[in-house]
This record gives sequence, C-alpha cells and structure tokens, in this order.
Amino acid sequence: MKNKYKKDVEVSVKKTALLGSTIIILIVATVIGSSLIKTEYNNFKLHIKNFKNTLIEREKFYIKTSVENIKNDIEFEKISILNNKKQRIKNQSIIAYNLINSLYSQTKMSSKEEIIDLIKSAITNIAKEENDIHYFIFDTQGNLLLNTENPTEEGVNFLDFEDINGVKFINEMIDNKKQEQKYVEYFWYKPSKKITFSRQFKPLGIIIGSSSFLESRNEELKDKLLKKIMLQKFNQEEFLFIYHINSLNNILEQSTLLIDRNIYSEDEDLEAIEKLMIDTGYKGDEYISYSNNQKIIYGTYLTKLRFFIGIGINLSHIYDIVQKEKEISLKNMNENISKLIVIIVIMAFIFFIISVAFTKRIEKLLKVYKENVILNEEKYQLLFNYSNDAFLISEIKNHNSSIISCNQTALELTAYEDNELIEHDFFSLFEGLGLEELKKNKSLFKTVKLKTKDEKIKNVEVNVIIYDYENKELLFASLRDVTERTKLIEEKAKQDNMLIQKSKMAAMGEMIGNIAHQWRQPLSQVSGLFFDIESAYDYKELDKKYLSQRVEEANDLLEYMSKTIDDFRNFFNPNSKIEDFFVTVALSNAINIISSTLKFHNIELEIDCSETFHVNGYKNEYSQAIVNIISNAKDILVERKIQKPKIKIYNKEVDGKETLFIEDNAGGIEEDIISRIFEPYFTTKRDYGTGIGLYMTKLIIEEKMKGSISVENSEKGALFAIRI
Repeated sequence: MKNKYKKDVEVSVKKTALLGSTIIILIVATVIGSSLIKTEYNNFKLHIKNFKNTLIEREKFYIKTSVENIKNDIEFEKISILNNKKQRIKNQSIIAYNLINSLYSQTKMSSKEEIIDLIKSAITNIAKEENDIHYFIFDTQGNLLLNTENPTEEGVNFLDFEDINGVKFINEMIDNKKQEQKYVEYFWYKPSKKITFSRQFKPLGIIIGSSSFLESRNEELKDKLLKKIMLQKFNQEEFLFIYHINSLNNILEQSTLLIDRNIYSEDEDLEAIEKLMIDTGYKGDEYISYSNNQKIIYGTYLTKLRFFIGIGINLSHIYDIVQKEKEISLKNMNENISKLIVIIVIMAFIFFIISVAFTKRIEKLLKVYKENVILNEEKYQLLFNYSNDAFLISEIKNHNSSIISCNQTALELTAYEDNELIEHDFFSLFEGLGLEELKKNKSLFKTVKLKTKDEKIKNVEVNVIIYDYENKELLFASLRDVTERTKLIEEKAKQDNMLIQKSKMAAMGEMIGNIAHQWRQPLSQVSGLFFDIESAYDYKELDKKYLSQRVEEANDLLEYMSKTIDDFRNFFNPNSKIEDFFVTVALSNAINIISSTLKFHNIELEIDCSETFHVNGYKNEYSQAIVNIISNAKDILVERKIQKPKIKIYNKEVDGKETLFIEDNAGGIEEDIISRIFEPYFTTKRDYGTGIGLYMTKLIIEEKMKGSISVENSEKGALFAIRI
C-alpha cells in the first residue's frame, strides 16, 4: 500500500512537471508574442511619426532658408545702395570742389564776396541736375552761405548745433584741419539719416560739400526687393506674402499687402502674422501653424522697412504622402506579425518537445537524487547517533528553548533518559550560557560548565548555531566533554609554575652570592665608620655633631643594603598580573639582581634600548627570562676565560615587530647542541647546572606571554632574540 502510494506520488510529480512546463511554455510564448507584436506596432507608429516629422522639418528648413536668403539679399542690396549713394555724394562733392578751385583761379583779382557769389551761382546750377543730392557751403565760423535744399536757412550760424542724437556735425566739418574730404553722418529735422561729404577750401575759408537723405534709399530698396521676389520660382505647395505693417498696434486693419504668390491672402494670414509678432516680441524669425494645421509659415519682420515677409507651405500634400506611407507600412506590419506568430508557434512546439525530454531527464535525476538522499540520511543518522560528540536540537519559542532531539552521546553526557531530556530547557543545563548572548551573534563557540542529572559539573566545549527551518527557529548544539583535558591543562599550569619557582630556587644560591657581592663594600664602610668613631672617642674628638654625621652615613649604607634585599624579594615574588610595561624597566630590575656578579667578573654590560619599547605580559617573569640568559652568558664567558668579556642588550624592528636582542662575545654555541639548549634538564655545566634555566625562559616567553624566543651564532658569540 505504501509503495503504491509512493508510486502514485511519483507519477503525479511527473504529470505536474510536464503540465507545468507546457503551461509555462504557452505563457512565455504568449508574453513574448504579445511583446513582439506590441513592439512591431509601436515601431509602425514611431516610423509614421518620424516620417511625417521628417517631411515637415525638411519643408520648414526650406521655407526658413528661403526667408533667410531674402533677408540676406535685402542686407546686400542695402549695403550696395548705400555704397552707391555715398559714392555719388562723394563724386558730386569733388565736382563742386574742383569747380570752386577753377573759379577761384580765374577770379583771384575779384573780392572774396564776389568770388563766393559766383561760386554759389555755379553750384546752384549743378544742384538742379541732381534731384536727390544737395550742396552746402559754410564758412569756418559756422555760417551757412549756401543750401541748395533749403535756401531760407542761408545766413544762419550752425556752430555747436546738435542733431537729434547730440552730434555737432558742423563742428566736425570745420575741425577737419587737413586738406581731406570725409563723410559726416547725422539726423536732420526729418527722422531720417543724412550723409554729407565735405572738404575745406582754405583760400576762401569755406567748407564745400554735398549731402542726401537715406529715406530715398529705402524706397529704392523696396522696389528692388519686390522685383526680385516676383522673379522667384515657387512650388505648387509653397506660397509667399509680404505685408507692409503700418501699425504694430492694429496689424489686422493697418497692414497693406504688397505681394502674394500661390495664395489668396485672407484674414487668417493676418491673424497668424499678428500672433507670431506678439509671441516673438515683434521680431518674427519663428514658425507658426494655422488653418487647422494645414498651413505653416516662417516669418520675419524688417523693422526699418516695416515689412513682414512670410513664406509657407501647404501641408495637405505632405499628409497625402504620409497616408500612402502609412498604408504601405501597415501592410508590412501585418505581414511581419503573421511571420512572428508562425515562428512563435514553431518555437513553442520545439520547446514543448524539449520540455518532454527534459522532464524525463529530471525523472532520472530525481531517482538518483532520491537514492542519494536515502543513503545520506542513513549516513547522517549513523553520524548523529554514534558520534563521540553530543548533539542537541532545540526549538526556540517565546524566549524558551525546548530540546526536541538528541543522540545517545548526549544522554550519556547529561545522565538523562531520552524521555527526560526531550522537552527539557536547553539553557538550564549550562552555567554561563544564555539565549540573549547567542541571538546577538547567531552562533557561539565557548567552554562552559554542564550540570548533569546527578548534579555533577562537567567542562564542555559548546558549538551552537541558530537557523530557520520550515518557519521554525531551531538551535543546533554540539557538545564535547573536555573535563579531563581541562584538568590536564590546569595540572600542566601548576607544574609550569612549580618549574618556574624551582628555576628561581636553583638560581637562589647564585643570587645569594650576588647579594654577598653587593653587601661586601657597604659592610666594609660600616666597619670603617665604627673604627673612626672609636678613634675619635680615644682622642676626645667625639662630639654630638661628629657622632650624628657618622650615624647618618651608616644609615645610608644600611638603607642601600635594605634596598638590595627588597630588589631580590620583588624579583622572586610570583606575578600573575598581565600588564603593559616598558622593557627598560624590566631590564633595570634584572640588572639590579646580577650587576654585582658581572662587576666581580669584570664583564662589561652595554645597553642600547629604546625608552618607548614596551610589551604586554608578566613583568617579573620577563625580567627572570633576561636574568637566565645573562647568567648563562656570564657562565660561558668565565668558563672560556674570554678577554674583555662583554654582553650587549639592544632592540630593533624585525619584520614590523620590535625585538629584544642579547648578545655575548663568548664565541657561540656548538652547532651540534644549539638546537637542544631550550630542552628541559639539558646542560653543559655538569658540575653545577640544572638544565631548566633556558627551558623556563622559553616557557615564560612562548607559553605564558605568547611570544617567541630564538638563538643563533653571530660573529662574536651567541645571539638571543625575544619577540612578544
């Protein structure tokens, strides 16, 4: 029955996988097809839009270029007409000057007034031939002697007279001291610019010149412009109109049509002009669409001529072209969509075949996976139940952690029965372990105390992790009993401390000898003080002052001896406090202990150590390690009877770490024993050595202070290196 159920489930999974893949293929095909069709339609709309905009923009560019060309033609004609008029004014002025010069040469014997009258008569005759050019004569005081344009002004003084722009044009003509002719431009009573060309005739003290208003130039410009536009060719869709704007305040009623091409100008054109002028601040040079977007013009306004020039295009033909393009593109789009549908159907069928094959492949893989899962489940079950480590699985709920599964090792470790441990609170088994601490990091590894059912306390290593499984927050804990190992570590620590003390005791005899060396001199001085006091008493020289002085000296010596005892007592006092200390302080403590012995054997001690060099550890033990190394060096220097024996202590940085070096000049350590000198009870001093001094030094530096110590032979002797 059970096997039949499993088989039905497998068949159901197979059918579900096949049906699911088929549905997915259909959904994907539908989505992709819809997306592609939508993309095709969007491309169609974008193409039509771009096609239309391109045609319109091309026409807009053309009509704008046409208007700009007309403006350029106007500017060219303006300059051409201006230059032509200026040349005519100049030529007439030169003719008048040459005429005056000729008349003056012929009538030198006449009076100045007679000559000037003759000149005025001759110039007046010339002026009748040139309708738009007039002649004038001024004397150097600014008096108008001749004006062929307005004779009534003759006799008036125009010196310092200003035009409407403040130009003193008469003064400019008179101030031209050189024999030069030049142009002077100014605005006369009429609101139009006037150009003069004049030159001073010094024999008579007069200025002769010719002039003309520029308004006649504007009329000439209008005529040329209209003639040129009439000769221009326009396409059937293009049109042009030019209005003379009489009043910007009422363009609709105060404008005159000068010319139109390919269009019958109507009020809507004037309305478009008015709107364009208002929108552009009465400057033009912009496009405007009107007549329900059937027409578009580009217009410009010529302020001086008061012309509005507009060239436009009728967009109806463009809309016809766009409609034809739309029909062609729509047909192409429908063909492309049909092809897409066929391709999608074919691809869906291919993917369906692939999905069937893929489903069969998955079926085989699931079968293999099922076999592996069963095999791994059996393996993990064996590992869980028969591991040397205890395993506990708990469920965390409402700040409680109830045990839901455990292995046999866990039952043996806790002394609980299976039914007793299940549902038991996990954290109640331990001291110093809580849920809050674990939740903070999600995992934890530490050594804690476990309380068994029979109230025994065991040291265990706990490796705990919190994880989520099927909407449950679970806790997995691996426990290892380290009670025996903890006892061994504690026992080893006790033995190490005993070895340290034994090492100190072993050095006690030598230290007592050091005390003797340090006390020998002060004891001799105290003896001398007693003898001196006795002699002073015998010779009746002993008084209170003398006695006080000798007693004070004796007290200083006794204080020195007492300090020596304190130094040795502090040195042999075990220190279990880890602290930051300066290496120079530890060196000083060590040297206080051994300096007298070194002096006794005439051994030089050189110290070159930085005052800022500091380490973290046990200061007294560090000092003891230094004493052990110096003491060994002293023994070898004495044993080998080295001339000028020396021990050097210094520090330097090696590989980024400050290192303390202790070096002697005793010739070094034999190569066959240098690797063994840190072994316990190894010694070369058979008569008096214990073999634990350097072993304890290595133990202090590497075990207790987590540093390193090494030795090698230098050129002079042994070189010890200590790194913390």
